[in-house]
Amino acid sequence: MHLQGGSSLRRLGGNLLLLLVSLALSAAAAELFFRTLPARSGVKQDEGELKYRFNPYRPDPVLSYALRENASAVHHETDFEVVVRTNALGLRGGPASPEKPEGIYRILVIGDSFAFGFGVENDEALPPQLAAELSHLRPGAEALNAGVPGWSADDYYLFLETRGFELEPDLVLLVPTENDPGDLFWKDFELDSENLPTRIRSTRRVIDHRGRMRYRDGVPSFEFPGSAWLEGRSHLWNAIRFRLTELWVRVSQAHDRRRLRREAGDPPERAIAALQPDEVQRGLLTGSAFQLRYHRYLMDAIRRSCERRGIPLRTLLVAFRDSESAADPAARALHEDCARTPRLCLDTRDLFSPDESDQVFFPSDGHWTPIGHRRVAKAVADWLADDPELALAGE
Repeated sequence: MHLQGGSSLRRLGGNLLLLLVSLALSAAAAELFFRTLPARSGVKQDEGELKYRFNPYRPDPVLSYALRENASAVHHETDFEVVVRTNALGLRGGPASPEKPEGIYRILVIGDSFAFGFGVENDEALPPQLAAELSHLRPGAEALNAGVPGWSADDYYLFLETRGFELEPDLVLLVPTENDPGDLFWKDFELDSENLPTRIRSTRRVIDHRGRMRYRDGVPSFEFPGSAWLEGRSHLWNAIRFRLTELWVRVSQAHDRRRLRREAGDPPERAIAALQPDEVQRGLLTGSAFQLRYHRYLMDAIRRSCERRGIPLRTLLVAFRDSESAADPAARALHEDCARTPRLCLDTRDLFSPDESDQVFFPSDGHWTPIGHRRVAKAVADWLADDPELALAGE
């Protein structure tokens, strides 16, 4: 009986080991399969026509998310159809060395979709256009594009601390937008002793296994008999679909904001550095006043980090086509902050007249057109050239 029991135990142990090995091999095979999916999922056939998936993203262990390395994806919307390519550094653009080559003046451009170049080709985006504008003043000028759609000041800070400074920039150009403080509402943080982020998780956006950005609550599909035919042929339907989706997201977000604000209560009043981490997280749910405070706190932390390393920092504040600053106190405060330091901050609100909007902004999407990027790059280059600290014209 004893020998028979021991034999049964050995068989059971062997079966369990075999099961564990099988599960491990299956998991490894599945991981390998899903890692190869993004590179093969940029285009699909649907009823004989090409349909594009915009999938340049990847989950990231510390940032909200990031761009995939050496990726290529087609971005197709009502206003545009462009190819987005990234390099081995996970930055949009052509090949770039992590070590700064001899004789190169490296500008690191960090921002969200405007810096990234939403809706334009790689070489039409602000960073390469800026490098081209500066080349006659500073031969060897290089501008790395570290813009990622949906990023905000927390991502700018943590990207610099974990990767950006390793690229040895001679100048950091931040490109925040009017809605950056509000984006902090949709973030969960792990914070250090100074209440600065060490890890970020987006509570609204998620990157799926194919590298596409999804909203956690989903978005309406607007599918009905004939909808696929319309998507492939009707610009009007695509424009309506885009606006309906945008409206749905805004209404959904507004509902969630109101609920979470009610639950969060009043914003903390003490200095941010003196708060407990859970107080910071709760404060970001209370509304725009605390979100603006924490945005400024993060921007000041970026300034101090650059100062410690002797790297100049400049800011390009992006105003939307239909600027939110007239109605949003936080956006208005950002423009007022920028106006107080004209040598350190350039406001795009001052670059375009209202009658130029149709030339510099896409009509449906609202991002800069190629003309808009060129106009902004020229203005930034002229502004930097006049900066005595940078001495670009004297090189």
